[in-house]
Amino acid sequence: MLFGRRLRFAILILVAQLLLVALAIAWCVHMVLIAKHGEVYFVETNSAILCGEIAATVVITLFAIIVFTLQFKRLGERRRGDDREKGGQG
Repeated sequence: MLFGRRLRFAILILVAQLLLVALAIAWCVHMVLIAKHGEVYFVETNSAILCGEIAATVVITLFAIIVFTLQFKRLGERRRGDDREKGGQG
């Protein structure tokens, strides 16, 4: 395999965090526009672009759910170093 399991998972986490930062920036811009103009109204006249945006949003949402599920599953997993750390400290 090209990447180890831990490296692949770390890359997934980094991508998820980058998407979260992008979402936060977009939300801040949206809130600033509402504060400045009192309301925001978006129109997309090109149906192909609108469908692409909807598809991208669905893919990002599914990706986020998958990464969250993987992280949640890994919370209960034991690591190789867990036993050594317990033995050394206890």
